[in-house]
Amino acid sequence: MKAGTWERTSWVAIAVFLMTASLILTKTGRDALFFQDEGLFDLPKAYIGIALLAGPTAFLTLFIMRRAGPRLARVIVPLVVATGLVWFSFEAQPGGGAFMTLFFMAVPLVFGVMFSLSWLLAADLLDHLQGSEVARPYSAIGAASIVGGILGGLSARILAPRIEPPLFLVLGGLVLAASAFVMMAAQSRYPIRPASADARTGPPEPHPIRALMGQRYVVILAMIAIAGSLTGVLIEFQFFLAAASSGNTGQENAALFANLYTVLNAGALLVQLLLVPELQKWIGVGGSLLVLPGALVAGATAMLASSSVLARSALRAAEGGLKSSVHRSNWEQAFLPIASAGRSIAKVLIDGLGARLGEGLAAGVLFVWLAGLGSADLVDLSTTWLNILLVGVALTWLGLSRRLGSLLDAAPARADEESARRWEVPIPDS
Repeated sequence: MKAGTWERTSWVAIAVFLMTASLILTKTGRDALFFQDEGLFDLPKAYIGIALLAGPTAFLTLFIMRRAGPRLARVIVPLVVATGLVWFSFEAQPGGGAFMTLFFMAVPLVFGVMFSLSWLLAADLLDHLQGSEVARPYSAIGAASIVGGILGGLSARILAPRIEPPLFLVLGGLVLAASAFVMMAAQSRYPIRPASADARTGPPEPHPIRALMGQRYVVILAMIAIAGSLTGVLIEFQFFLAAASSGNTGQENAALFANLYTVLNAGALLVQLLLVPELQKWIGVGGSLLVLPGALVAGATAMLASSSVLARSALRAAEGGLKSSVHRSNWEQAFLPIASAGRSIAKVLIDGLGARLGEGLAAGVLFVWLAGLGSADLVDLSTTWLNILLVGVALTWLGLSRRLGSLLDAAPARADEESARRWEVPIPDS
């Protein structure tokens, strides 16, 4: 990479590195607290709540972006969340219940929004790059995110026997605040030029959300987000089921989750460094997006033969590792063909709303199932039907990704034609 490109990439990489480390620390504390005293039975309620609140969260984010601009939103939102994490650490209690379930819901909602905003910083700072020049910077940013997950997991593993779970929330808040300050410094160093008045003249454009959802490409992206998140919940639930039925204490579960997150991110880093650049060179972004759903189809099929704790943990690690490496950097590049004026809106709606709808669908199924079990012993639960459903959803995801790949071939030309369109989404300098 050229010196200027490397410097811009480094700013984004550091911000994403810190945000991922914050997420791992926060999730370690949250999960260790929540999955005590039968908190697992509140998990479907949490996923349903996430789906119901995804819309308001996405539209609140769009409101903040419209009023303050994406650049200021990237700083304000993480600082507010960091403050909330520190406050919540003093109020958190082990187990489920309304208060803890609300917190469980809040973590993926707010971090999902923040990751969308932080990755859009890459599109902001690297907007001058063309075609294949984009692949290496995005791969480097993805690697930095994975390293953040590794160091966050290692830190949690070292600290788990020494501190109580609520203190992980304090650490997560402090690291998140550092990420916000890095993004603020990057944006100050590389201000953007406001759109000229001439660029905004001409016939009025349709409402940005209606215009975006009228594009087949955007609709396919949204459907993939729904299928991917539905698959992720089904895999994650089975891993949490294994943890909840293990009889571990809070600190033992903290160590378990920290071990998983460390292994997951270490494997993802190896894939990111050794495989992703060459893979994208051979099969492109569209082909690379087939890797994760294809692997999950194979893994879920294998789970039909054995649903042991080891098999569940391995599938969870594969899903999380490939999502953080091969899938993440290529998924972010899949948004680049969308005209820049509407890209931030599409990103928030698809990652913040579409993905949560998939989680809500999975949660509804799990809620009905658990409600029908009554007081059944968690250890004896059969999840064969979940694995059959998982195979079907993963196959749907795979088919949608193949369709997206064919649309990606024509996307650059279409984006060039639409690049002059200016939807009324203010993007101030700071």
